[in-house]
Amino acid sequence: MIKRLTTAKHVLVAIVAVTLGACSSTFKSDVATFHSLPMADGEKVSILTMDPAKRDSIEFQQYAAVLGNFLRLNGYQQAGNGAPELIVGFDVTISDGREKLENRPRAGFYGVNNFYWRNTWYHGNFWGPFPFDGPRNELYARTVYHATLLMEVRKPDGELLFEGRAETDTRKNAVPEVVPLLAEALFENFPGPSGITRHVRIELDQAGR
Repeated sequence: MIKRLTTAKHVLVAIVAVTLGACSSTFKSDVATFHSLPMADGEKVSILTMDPAKRDSIEFQQYAAVLGNFLRLNGYQQAGNGAPELIVGFDVTISDGREKLENRPRAGFYGVNNFYWRNTWYHGNFWGPFPFDGPRNELYARTVYHATLLMEVRKPDGELLFEGRAETDTRKNAVPEVVPLLAEALFENFPGPSGITRHVRIELDQAGR
């Protein structure tokens, strides 16, 4: 929820309402990967949460299914009841909400004094001219949450081949909705360049969302 922090110096006589869309059409994520992972060749993988306490969680089983789908699209297959050739570990975290400040233009008649009627004056037989005061900004605060998807790939003997993370700021504490987008960002051009942070943008309309 956006909170208005500035205090008006005068009582507004006229207001122009501007409705801002609650949802952006672009999802943005910072993605960093580190790996020595060979090109996929149909290896069988098992997907587990890094935290053993979450392995019975239906929620995290759903996230594992999301990752499994992206792994399949990138040339891997589920081990099922068989012995895995690779073990994929993952975790999902989201921070407590924090206040983020933004400068935004004030809704109104830009270029014309907001107190239009009060600031007109009489000259002979007509009213005017109207004084200009230029656009004004207002300071707003909104609550944001920082969500992170972590993933690693190991051999059964524990050798680490891949570790990566995708993170974003979100206005809603809604982990199930944001995890598929973080996974999509993480798997863009998988496994990606090693040791580089990339800024990934996903156009939600083009993705059919």
